[in-house]
Amino acid sequence: MKHVNFNEYKAMVNLTAIKDYCRENGRLCHYAKGETIVRQGAVGKYLGVIESGYFKYITITTDGNEAVVGFAFEGECVCDFNNSFRSLPSEVSIVAGSETIVWQVSFKVVQDLIENRLTGFHERVTDALFREIYHRHLELYRKSPTERYLELLNHHPDIFDIVTMREIASYLLVTPIYLSRIRKKLSENGRT
Repeated sequence: MKHVNFNEYKAMVNLTAIKDYCRENGRLCHYAKGETIVRQGAVGKYLGVIESGYFKYITITTDGNEAVVGFAFEGECVCDFNNSFRSLPSEVSIVAGSETIVWQVSFKVVQDLIENRLTGFHERVTDALFREIYHRHLELYRKSPTERYLELLNHHPDIFDIVTMREIASYLLVTPIYLSRIRKKLSENGRT
């Protein structure tokens, strides 16, 4: 995806040193669609920079279904940063949404880099993550599903070329049928 700032927190924190480190010292790993880099309930072991493809962040709902809570696209870092940094079990699984290639390093190595050479980095990332998550939470109350869909489409017009409608519907907290209705209504009104 050409829009590398899908995740707004990444514009709030300079990730260049981490990305460069992964590209220079990482191992090039291939993930088939459906393979996980982190499994919910396990401690994440890796941080990577996506060379091609994408990952989706999913959680399992109380009724056993998958819910998409985020994405990471080409050029972005992929990991469960906060939980991995604290050696806590992940609350999400990070699953390849397509065949994906990643420059990957051990999170422990990245953690040492952060603690020894990037003073204050962990706090800046944690703060930026909190701000983005809080903003997304509030948007669920401020905006209708149609408004959230239009905003997503406005910022990332090529997302449907990469991500399935089912995944986008889950991310927007609507059913695929409801998303189809939104799209149909907007099309009839000449808005998309």
